[in-house]
Amino acid sequence: MGKIRLKVRFIGGFDRDSEEIAVEENSTYLDLLNIFNINPETVLILRNGKPVPIDDRVEKGEIKVLRVISGG
Repeated sequence: MGKIRLKVRFIGGFDRDSEEIAVEENSTYLDLLNIFNINPETVLILRNGKPVPIDDRVEKGEIKVLRVISGG
C-alpha cells in the first residue's frame, strides 16, 4: 500500500502553523487527527474551502484544520 502526502495548515490556537505528512492510502481524516492528537469534536477540516467529513479518505493536497470556538 502506498502513502499519500499532504500539507496540513492549523488555524486557531494550535502549537504549530503547518506540517507536511505522509499517511497510508486508506487513512481517513479522523486517522489524521489522531496522529496529531486532536479531538475531532473541536475542529473542522476544510479542503478547497469546504468542510469534509472526518470519515472521508484522505486525498493528496492541502487541508486546513480549523479550531472551532464555542461559548455560552
